[in-house]
Parts: sequence; C-alpha cells; structure tokens
Amino acid sequence: MPTFKYIIVVVILFIAIGPNDAQSNKKFKRNKGTSKREIKKRQQQAFEQDDMNAFNPKQPMGARRNDNRDDLLWHGETANTVYDGATNISLVNPSRYGLKPGLELSSVILLNYWMPNVYLKKRWRNNKWYVSSKHGLYSATPGLNWANKKNYSSIVDNSEDIPFILSIKNEILVSRLILNNERCGRDKPYIILTGGLGIDFGVPFGDSDLKEMEGHFLANRSPALTGSGYSAYVKARADWQMTPLLMLGGSFKYFRGDFSGNSALEHHVELQTLVLPQFSFSVGYLLSIANYTDTNGTALLPFFDLTYFFGKRQGRQKGLFGKGM
Repeated sequence: MPTFKYIIVVVILFIAIGPNDAQSNKKFKRNKGTSKREIKKRQQQAFEQDDMNAFNPKQPMGARRNDNRDDLLWHGETANTVYDGATNISLVNPSRYGLKPGLELSSVILLNYWMPNVYLKKRWRNNKWYVSSKHGLYSATPGLNWANKKNYSSIVDNSEDIPFILSIKNEILVSRLILNNERCGRDKPYIILTGGLGIDFGVPFGDSDLKEMEGHFLANRSPALTGSGYSAYVKARADWQMTPLLMLGGSFKYFRGDFSGNSALEHHVELQTLVLPQFSFSVGYLLSIANYTDTNGTALLPFFDLTYFFGKRQGRQKGLFGKGM
C-alpha cells in the first residue's frame, strides 16, 4: 500500500512539472529566436545611421576612420608595396597602384611624354623586415628627339643618329619598420629605415653618336638614358612620422658608372603633409655633389610634389598576432 502511494505522488509531480518545463522550453526557444532577430535589426540600424560604426561592412576604411594613410607612411622608395586596390597619383614621385597583395605597379606620370616608364615592385617579405625587388623599363628616346629639335645641347649635342634605346632598371630594397611606442591604433609614430642597391643600363637598337649628358642629375644617369653603359647605385633612406598627418623623409644615393668622374652623391629631403584626407603636399630639396667636367661640383634644386590618394586603404598595419595584412 505505501508503494502505491509513492506511485501516485510521482505521477502528480510529473503532471505538475511537465507543462511548466514545456512552457519554459517554448519560451526559451521563442526568446532565442527573437534575440537573433533583434540583434540583426539593431546591427542594420547601426549600419544605416552611423557610417563610422567599427563593424560596418560598408566602411572601406577599416575599423577606425583616420586621416593617416599607409601609402603616405610607406614612401615609394621603401620596400613595402601599396595594398591591392590602393592608388595614388603624383606629379613628381612615382604614381602607384596595388595590383594584388605584395605587387605594385608604378610610373612617373610627368615624365611619360619625354620618357615612357613603367615599374613593377614585388614584395618578398612582410614583417618587421620588408624585402622587395623592383624592375622597370623606360626609354628616353622621345625626350632625346625632342631635345635635339629644340637644340638643347646639354642633353643632345646636334646628334644625327638617335636610335630607339630601351633602358632597364633592377633594384633590391630592404626596409625596417620601427614603432616608437606600444599604443594601439594607427596614430602611433613610425620610423622606417631603408637600404637599396640598383643598376640601370640602356640597350640601343641601332647606331648612335650620342654623348654624355651635361649637368647634375643628368650626367650620372646618361649611360642608361643614351645606351652607352651602366649606372649603379646604393642608397639609404629614413622616413619619420612626426605626427599622424606629417611625414619627414630623407635619402642619400651614391652613383658609380660610365660617366665623368665615375661617381656622384645625391641627397633628397622631403616633408609631406595631408592637407585633405585624400590630398597631400610635399616640399623639400635635391642636392647633388659630383666631379663632373662640365659644371660646378654641387647643385641644389627645390622640390615640391602634389599627390592625390584614392581607392582602398587599410585600417591596420598588422592583423591579429602580428600577421601581415
């Protein structure tokens, strides 16, 4: 008889608890479904109302909106490349376009009328040390013909035979990225040190009576431009991000080759700042020191450039765990 009572009590408890559990499960499932819909709804509202939302997929600038650009930090003379889809157009410095990660196409647009040129930079290493190679083709033949017609004797001295000349550039670049502090974000200062080694030479397709070009910034490049030999160089460069919108860069380049004096030293300083989020202005100078036979030992030229940035830019220099992006 006691056993029968226990059975009755268990049955009563089962009947009483069962509906409540079922009701709780239904409520949990309902709340769970509603929660997902609510999250999606809130995300959509955030995306539509705030284009600076950190998780907005419509925001192409990365996790943080910042006027600082990686393609401003990494000068064209460094070993890093612009990322795919990023583009800048400059008057004096090379204009650059990212074909794909680690591969960059560039050209000095202002020179293309006189000297058509195209360069391809391949990045082989992307860490604290950046390693890349740069290869290019250019031809000064259009400019030589133009200078000959204009009687610019310092460039072409009454030459009758100007063949097509194809000049080739090959360069190895190594850069070291140094961060001044450990703060998060892309507004932290950078120092980038770069070393490089390169050689230019020209191949004439036909007979030529071209002579060495005269003057600084021409004579040490004339072997490749006129197809009469080679010009090799070694360079050292430093770039410093003084503020999020201000970069200071400088370089030394030492030339050796088949030109008068057989050696030349060039020094370049450039101060670059963003005046608008996509527009920068650069000012600086170029200094040349060489033992040329036709001119003084030194020459100083002012330098300025305008650059327009467009296309994609990267939100962070590095991803999680220090992996390159």
